[in-house]
Amino acid sequence: MKKRSIVLVILSLCSCSSLWASDVPSAGGRVEKNVFIEMRDGARLATDVYFPDSFAGARAPTILMRTPYNKERYAKQHADPQSILRFFTRHGYVVVAQDKRGRFASEGRYVTSGGDANDGYDTVDWLAAQPWSNGNVGAYGCSYQGDVQIFMAQTKHPALKALIPQASGSSVGSLGGNYRYFGSRNGGAVEWAQSIGWFAKNGGKYFARLPADLPRDKYNATAAHWPNERQAPTVDFWKAAWHLPMKDALAAQGLIFTDFEDNVASAPTSSYWDALPYMTESYRSDVPALFINSWYDFGADMTLLQFNHFREHSVSKLARENQFAIISPHTHCGSELDAAQEALAGDREVGDTRYDYRTTYLTWFDAWLKGSKSAQQAIGGWPKVRYYAMGENRWRETSGWPAPGVVEKMYYLESGGRANSLYGDGVLLGEPPAADASAFDSYTYDPANPTPSRGGSMCCTGTPDARSGALDQRPVEARADVLVYTSEVLAGDLDVTGDPRAVLYVSSDAVDTDFTVKLVDVYPDGRAFNVLESIIRARYRQGQDKEVWMEPGQVYEVTIPLGATSNVFKAGHRIRLEVASSNFPRFDRNLNLGGVNANLSTWKIAVNKVHHDDGQRSRLVLPVLGGVTARDQRN
Repeated sequence: MKKRSIVLVILSLCSCSSLWASDVPSAGGRVEKNVFIEMRDGARLATDVYFPDSFAGARAPTILMRTPYNKERYAKQHADPQSILRFFTRHGYVVVAQDKRGRFASEGRYVTSGGDANDGYDTVDWLAAQPWSNGNVGAYGCSYQGDVQIFMAQTKHPALKALIPQASGSSVGSLGGNYRYFGSRNGGAVEWAQSIGWFAKNGGKYFARLPADLPRDKYNATAAHWPNERQAPTVDFWKAAWHLPMKDALAAQGLIFTDFEDNVASAPTSSYWDALPYMTESYRSDVPALFINSWYDFGADMTLLQFNHFREHSVSKLARENQFAIISPHTHCGSELDAAQEALAGDREVGDTRYDYRTTYLTWFDAWLKGSKSAQQAIGGWPKVRYYAMGENRWRETSGWPAPGVVEKMYYLESGGRANSLYGDGVLLGEPPAADASAFDSYTYDPANPTPSRGGSMCCTGTPDARSGALDQRPVEARADVLVYTSEVLAGDLDVTGDPRAVLYVSSDAVDTDFTVKLVDVYPDGRAFNVLESIIRARYRQGQDKEVWMEPGQVYEVTIPLGATSNVFKAGHRIRLEVASSNFPRFDRNLNLGGVNANLSTWKIAVNKVHHDDGQRSRLVLPVLGGVTARDQRN
């Protein structure tokens, strides 16, 4: 269904065409509100310019933050001496906040991720040419505000000197065969909970705008009292989650004219994605980047993929040699906000996660935007990756990802044919089982009664009933439609640092179904905390660029990447792998009928099997760090 942007505009009160807004005095320095920067197609994007606290007219470097979430949130930050905006302006930076195309006060048609490459280039071009600019521009921000940095970087503007993209994994498209597209996909399935939550809150295209060519005094005086966002319908999350067909889940509650339908119903190779600036194999950039993310973010593995791609494929040696990453144990955009001396990731205690992010950010921008020799020297001594090892609960440093010294250790799935639930007989064996072991485990997957999500690496759900992070999995593991395989008690620590995967031999009586996996750390008291989880839609088992249907009873090998982590399974703990066919509402329900899943209103109950006989060794592959002493990263 074609969509169009609807914009409500009041008539211009005069013919004045000044693009500069009036200066606003502030304890935090001068602010130029609602500067309208013209893009190459004539659309004007609303931009606020925050000057350093003690700006005497000298040229200064710029930090750009582009957002779909309303630049006025930065106006509130400007009043807070502890905010990141004030931190940067206190240290001599001009900070620029801009509404994305078609959002809030900015003109143009709003499309999720649309225009963000060229609009970023044009904005940097304008900023670098201003009389107060030293010609060097950096960028900062998390989630969508991290994505736009990745989109913009591929345009290779020479004035763009440094990035700090946080939780930017959703900018990955087909790169590495992942087809993540705005973080709305994983293994060919839809990231359902966060798609509903994000589009319900941020997908609307209705904005009432003042004319951009109003005189600057009148624009700012009126804008202070102008409600430019249309009040969208309040969406009942759970009603939307269960709605069929899924593509209409938001429209059924009155939220129309969003990109939700295109995001959840477009196939991985649809031309819809081709018009958007997601990362592909041909992606090239030429700018140093400091990537920030967290293990319980849905895109931690994609952030490390980006880090490696930038290291290997940036145009210049300077850019290739200046890529860094910091990975905390927290949830989406929580690295700084959730850091504490006794921190939690969901309900899991993860120790002292504090880290001096702000000094790190300042050093980064001082080196690239101010040319500080001392900052450049400091960066020269940085490790390429700083990451937090959960379980051991400390910061580590390494020269790359995966960390040097990682070896793969296999754990084999085995049972007496009854691995169903926590109370079954499923085990994980460090050696291949005997040849006469049981052949398979079977379970029934009913889309009307899917296995529920419990925590996990998702974001933006908009409801406390769909929490992220690590939660005790035993309530889920009590279900008969979950196969549970658990190791013996570990005699020593097992340091799992890298990218685990599950290799399963599966069959079904459906033409298409899903297989979900979950890596779990079982504590001595029985608590079972999720470490990683993932999914594969069986039709995409040979790659997401092709659909291959299953034949009833035929056994297929499927490889399911679980993501990236660093988790030390401590002595006295056990390793557990869960296998099911749903993880709802994190992922959409496969209705087991084939076709376009998002368009279907009926379903089929599937009987699915996981095989582990002598010729079909289903297994968990863990990257184990051994013989390498990781240095503490002291704050």
